[in-house]
Amino acid sequence: MGLVNGAVRLFRFNQIVGFAVVAISIGSLVAPRTYAGEFRSMQSVANTHTESRSVGITPHPGAQLPLHLHFTNSHGQTVRLGQYFRAGRPVILSLVYYKCYGVCPFVEIGLLRAIEKMNATLGHDYEVVTISFSSRDRAADAAIKKAHYLVAAPSQLRSAISKHWHFLVGTKTVDRKIASTIGFRYRWNPTIQMYDHQAAIYVCTPTGKIANYFFGVHYQPESLRLAIVQAGDQKISNVFDQILLFCVSFNPQTGKYTAIAYRVVFLSGIAVLIALGALFGWLWWWERRYRRKGEPVKA
Repeated sequence: MGLVNGAVRLFRFNQIVGFAVVAISIGSLVAPRTYAGEFRSMQSVANTHTESRSVGITPHPGAQLPLHLHFTNSHGQTVRLGQYFRAGRPVILSLVYYKCYGVCPFVEIGLLRAIEKMNATLGHDYEVVTISFSSRDRAADAAIKKAHYLVAAPSQLRSAISKHWHFLVGTKTVDRKIASTIGFRYRWNPTIQMYDHQAAIYVCTPTGKIANYFFGVHYQPESLRLAIVQAGDQKISNVFDQILLFCVSFNPQTGKYTAIAYRVVFLSGIAVLIALGALFGWLWWWERRYRRKGEPVKA
């Protein structure tokens, strides 16, 4: 019985500790101190600028890109989007605007760094297409941007980037068709004279269907390579992949991903509560079995 009494005391001690952990977890769910300020700021922005609801990305995995649309490339030539989609060769698509001095350059640099480290060959395993969603951009702007990333790229990649990373501009109607297909929502902010938009790149199948979304400005080369392989097999990301998007939310007013940490803490707190519930349930069952029946505890 000594062991039983010891176990009961241990159970009660675990109850006290457990309740303390639960309280801490609930506190982190309701108002995490480190990120509460940013979260309140984000809420304030959302309430003050209701038009910001028109900014964001709603994933449309499996959506078919309008490959018949025509654009102007960085050489001033008229091209058809479909000519960059070939059998067995997926396409990494990015939607930016070339006169941006905010998040867009980081999207392209992040993509460039991933290309450098990725175990896949540009021009052989995949193509890259960057489209400006701003009708304010011209072919000359596309050429300047392409030249910039050519200089920033390692010498061994410059030839492939020159031939297989395509920078395009379109008309306002064409831009909105592409954005609508992707689920990309943006707006012009006259206060800062820039577009409010979210940062992401998209992996497309060789037939022009959207296979996967990569949010943010940093892309893991291994994950991107896997997405390219899957897109080459015509595989589209499923609903479970999209759950991960819950942890990503770009605030166009501050230019920060202010809600990421809050949501990660939220999901972590739920996981802690589930684990503690399972632990308490097991201890309750253990106490009832050995305390009430008076059965000796086997060593």
